[in-house]
Amino acid sequence: MHGIICRSFESFVRSAYGNQVWGEAAAGLDVPREGFEPMFHYDDDVVTALVAACAATLGKPCEALLEDFGTHLIAGMSSDRVRRLLRYGGIDYEDFLHSLDDLPGRAALAVPDLSLPELELEELDPGQYRLYCRAGIDGAGHVITGLLRALADDYGVLALLDHKGRRDGAEVICIRLLEAAFSKGRRFDLADTWLAVGGAP
Repeated sequence: MHGIICRSFESFVRSAYGNQVWGEAAAGLDVPREGFEPMFHYDDDVVTALVAACAATLGKPCEALLEDFGTHLIAGMSSDRVRRLLRYGGIDYEDFLHSLDDLPGRAALAVPDLSLPELELEELDPGQYRLYCRAGIDGAGHVITGLLRALADDYGVLALLDHKGRRDGAEVICIRLLEAAFSKGRRFDLADTWLAVGGAP
């Protein structure tokens, strides 16, 4: 797994639950004492064991912890770059959902060797979708669920998201849009996003 993701998870746990929780969870695992290096790659098994250890230390399910991590990627104090990269995909939430299959390509503009889950959106009815998430590590769909829930808030949309487990090798997320203009949403500047992904002013 790319070090950027590992470092982001470490920052999430430390900021949300404290250094002591991180230290207890990482003890005995092959985790760098000085922290994850963003430009290195790490064994998926180490990351899986670390997530399980953090969840056990906190007394909460891994799935809930991963969804919280996904929310943190959008709503956390240092989330601006991730938020901008994702908001660049659409002027509204539905437009953004339809752009999800292009997400790996957009991420490659910023980090060429970053491997993201394959996402496939299926529209069932107006305002109702099913998202298939295929990744090399279990639980990625829960991160995506938390991320999409936070982005719905960011766009000012009232949406119901439910992780439905696995089907045909993919994690399945059901998305139901209840109200497109539920709240004002957060300010978003496209020009800032262009700079964040390597464009010119």
